[in-house]
Amino acid sequence: MKTNFEVIDNHALESAARYIDLHNNFDFVGIEYNIAKREVRLEWGKSPESWVDINEPSKLVFIHQEVSFLRIIEQEENSSIIDATCLGELTFFPSTSRSINSEIVSQRKPNLEDDILYFFENGSLIRIHCEQINLSLIEDRT
Repeated sequence: MKTNFEVIDNHALESAARYIDLHNNFDFVGIEYNIAKREVRLEWGKSPESWVDINEPSKLVFIHQEVSFLRIIEQEENSSIIDATCLGELTFFPSTSRSINSEIVSQRKPNLEDDILYFFENGSLIRIHCEQINLSLIEDRT
């Protein structure tokens, strides 16, 4: 897997020398899966909370290309919408260990055969294996 970002402290990213705190400053908006293109898009929007820097991008989009594996594990019963939109942690993890969905590896860049795991505060998980992930930062133009 190739990426244009690195994972920092399992809750943030570094892309183009920019630190992006996914856990505290962004809310998960949704997932789109295009089967024909073998592409999964995950989107985050800038949180409206007062602590979020005005210079943060308005939106982040992860485009997973040449997807060969996708698993979504459901949220915990009675979880809140706030927990559903809050990323807890993300990690790269060996695709040979897909039965393990609760471990975190401190690893900035993926190995060739790794999956990426997105853990949310409500207990849900998105696990993806793909050839490449491109992170797009979309700036507010207003």
